Amino acid sequence: MIRISTQQFAILSAAILMGTTFMIVGSYAIGDAGRDGWMAVIPGYLVGLPFSLMILSLLGKYPDLNFIEISEKILGKWLAKIIGGIFSLITIYFGACISVQGVDIVNRALLPTMPNYILVIFPLALILYLYYSGFEVMARFAEVIYPLIVFSLILICILIFPHFEQNEIFPILEEGFMPILKAVFSMTPWPMEYVLFLLIMLPFLPNSKKDIKTMRKGLFIAFLVVGLLNTIVVLVQILTFGPKEAARVTYGLLYLANMVEISRTINGLESIFLIVWLGMSIIKVTGFFYAGLAGLRTVFGLKSRKWALAVGLFYLVFPLYLLRGIDAFVETALIDQYAILPLGVFWVVVVWGVEKWKSRQKKAI
Repeated sequence: MIRISTQQFAILSAAILMGTTFMIVGSYAIGDAGRDGWMAVIPGYLVGLPFSLMILSLLGKYPDLNFIEISEKILGKWLAKIIGGIFSLITIYFGACISVQGVDIVNRALLPTMPNYILVIFPLALILYLYYSGFEVMARFAEVIYPLIVFSLILICILIFPHFEQNEIFPILEEGFMPILKAVFSMTPWPMEYVLFLLIMLPFLPNSKKDIKTMRKGLFIAFLVVGLLNTIVVLVQILTFGPKEAARVTYGLLYLANMVEISRTINGLESIFLIVWLGMSIIKVTGFFYAGLAGLRTVFGLKSRKWALAVGLFYLVFPLYLLRGIDAFVETALIDQYAILPLGVFWVVVVWGVEKWKSRQKKAI
């Protein structure tokens, strides 16, 4: 099995963590906490860090196994398979919902006259290519796309500076800490999305003590960098639109990109920005596509990779006939709060806790 490097792990982690959240983080944070919403972003992301470290702590003891296989050894075969089956359904469905969001945004902002089936087929072809090419190729793709999206975000934030209204950020803590805590809770499912992906990433990671220590540092940096970037995005939207307008706009970053003026002849960066954003969307969808199929293979013992085509067919039909537009935004929020968050917390804590308890029992004997 080809393993990715510790550097690829850190970049792929940051790419999955960030995913498409920078497009909607403003509406979440500002919607809950107003002008103080920027304070909630980093804490909201750091909630997922302890769970990620719990998972990594099992890597040295259970090399070459994904979390479902580790759960079989710790919790028993049938309980692990039941949880693994639920995990597979959630990740496949969630990935499909993200793909619908991507089609909706590109259709609205970039290609309004383009038939939806074309907007679905081309990204799906790339997703299938990345899947069949293997995990390392997906990690390399992230190494290319993630720096581009970071550069694009920083560029937009710098170029939009002339539109800032500094007074929009004051007064600070006008409503106290409770709205900030509410915003933190609203964003907590986003790092848990990454936690679910990490469960399947384990067999592809280096497992020496030195590498695990390096990956722990990489995780902390990835969480902090993504949290910081999204904090800047929220701050820029508050300073540009004001808290009331920023909370109302779902895809505020698109409006910022459209407002950018480089020269008298070059206005708006939304087209370039959307192309790079689409790459990030593809990484995230591929991650959940991969996680769902890995789960199905583990639970049901599927050997043939042709099952990817069956799931791919679902990803083709779903955006065209079953879910469209803003409904996908609502659907992903519901899955985040009521499926991904409780599954990630419950599964990781139980497996990690039982493993620690069993280890202590063995030492006592």
